[in-house]
Amino acid sequence: RASIISHHWEAELAALKGNNAKLTAALLESTANVKQWKQQLAAYQDEAERLHKRVTELECVSGQTAGVKTQKTELNQTIEELEAELKAREEELEKLKQEVEEASQLQAQRNSLTQKLQETELRNVELECQLLDLEQSLENRRLERESFRRSLRSLLELLDRKIFQLTELRDSLTKLMESDSS
Repeated sequence: RASIISHHWEAELAALKGNNAKLTAALLESTANVKQWKQQLAAYQDEAERLHKRVTELECVSGQTAGVKTQKTELNQTIEELEAELKAREEELEKLKQEVEEASQLQAQRNSLTQKLQETELRNVELECQLLDLEQSLENRRLERESFRRSLRSLLELLDRKIFQLTELRDSLTKLMESDSS
């Protein structure tokens, strides 16, 4: 039974190790992606700032001309796209943070299961030692019982001989008495 439990814990530990390795790889990849996204976000923010400045400059220089309006609309659309991309990157970053937290929880769970497995293995060793002690004690008792039976047999044989001798003596005495009576 202890062996089955031990195998169960080992299988569960192996599964957790596999999951942990996958999560670690995903975490490393996510971390690299986050760094890349942060760089892109910084570039997008710089570009948005530059475009805002450009729009302001164009408005100051040209006033309300149709060309400026078109450029302003295009620039505003680009800014909106960059802001949408920024929001998407921030959401992805939040998702990655959650995955890191889950990975940490799985690591803690794996550590707990590892400790339980070690405790189970230690208990298993203790139980095996107790079993060996009990088997040795049982063998010693069997040997003692066997020795007692041999002694008892010897005593019974001795008693049988004595009874036989006493019976012969009785018979002899009886014969002697009968012969004296006649």
